[in-house]
Amino acid sequence: MTETVTDHDREARRRSPVRIVLAGAAGNFVEWFDFTLYGFSAAVIAAAFFPADRASAALLGVFAIYGVAFIARPLGAVVFGRIGDRLGRRTALSASVLLMGAATAAVGLLPGWASIGVAAPVLLLVCRLVQGFSAGGEYTGAMTFSAEHAPAGRRALWMAFIGSSTMLGVTGATVTIVVFQAVAGDAFAAGGWRWPFVIGGLLSLVALVLRLGVAETPVFTDLAEGDRPPGRSLGYLLRTYWRSLLVLLCYFGVTGVVTHMFLGYMPTYLGLAAGVPPATALTIITGLTLFAAVVGPVFGTVGDRIGRRPLVRAGAVGAVVLTVPAYLLIGTRDLPAIIVAMFALLLVVSLLGAGAMAVLEMLPADVRYSGVALPYNVAYAVFAGTAPLVSQLLVDVSGSLLAPAFYATALALVGLPVILRGIPETRGIDLRAGVVTS
Repeated sequence: MTETVTDHDREARRRSPVRIVLAGAAGNFVEWFDFTLYGFSAAVIAAAFFPADRASAALLGVFAIYGVAFIARPLGAVVFGRIGDRLGRRTALSASVLLMGAATAAVGLLPGWASIGVAAPVLLLVCRLVQGFSAGGEYTGAMTFSAEHAPAGRRALWMAFIGSSTMLGVTGATVTIVVFQAVAGDAFAAGGWRWPFVIGGLLSLVALVLRLGVAETPVFTDLAEGDRPPGRSLGYLLRTYWRSLLVLLCYFGVTGVVTHMFLGYMPTYLGLAAGVPPATALTIITGLTLFAAVVGPVFGTVGDRIGRRPLVRAGAVGAVVLTVPAYLLIGTRDLPAIIVAMFALLLVVSLLGAGAMAVLEMLPADVRYSGVALPYNVAYAVFAGTAPLVSQLLVDVSGSLLAPAFYATALALVGLPVILRGIPETRGIDLRAGVVTS
């Protein structure tokens, strides 16, 4: 009797809602923690891994390596998507977070240019490619994992916690950098910057333990116990669901651009267009990302009550009508106006992010992991990863500080009809079957 009760308790813990949400969110937190660390440490990384007498070229090299990491994401989406659809969501997520953590810790341990010369940036590039590859299976996999565990009437809320972990990862990295800079002082640039990356690697082990301690999703378990083995070929996915994949590609393209212009480019733009000091910009963005982490579950609750479609439509329209006015407000150099503008942009990012509820529920269980991961990571490689670089190039070439806003608005305008018509309402659908766009 004792042994039976013990087994029952152990299984109950493996299916605990809190554990499941934490297991899904932890890896996504680590992913964004790692990527944000790299972006905010760009100047000291450039000094460590490139020749000291070529500061400008070194910084461009660091940002180029930042962008290259996104190129590896579609390959990671294919590999981890296949693992997730064939061997299980938990297996894919555990492998991705372990690989991501190893690559992050390695960045903090690599010797620099002074020690090994040109091999230093080459090894940095390899680490970033591994990070990008592993990230290819993380976010959409965590969303799938949470949705397939969630009660039918709470799926949007459970998925919203994954979105909130994105903002918390950004905030965690920001706070870590600020603390280490304050404590280490000049020693931060001399090598103190390496410790946050090592911490990021250790955090991935925490995420791994959390994921190994929960059960596989009921949806995948039912699939695996059916008559046909789970998982479909990539060719089958592309032939059968190409319309849905195009809709998802468009949605993730628009979402990726507005998100990475806010998180990746805005700290630079605030200084360029409004003369905001880096510390002030960091404070504003940290406060807003924390606010977004709280708002995410609110949008999730709304999505469960009224549906997903109104949220994603509001975000898509907001990207078209609010971006240029927000950038104009930033250009006034008035701090309250800047905060209002940043809040408007954050609202667009949050509403579009909430739309991930709908696009994930569109596809059936046997292709869901691959079918969402592939368009997400292709769109992020083409549009999101290049957003900061393209924005700065447009400013340099045109001489207009509004050029990035026009770029984002133009992309949102192109994607608007597809998002409005192509994303169906998915609230209450059977996750085993999904909804296929016509």
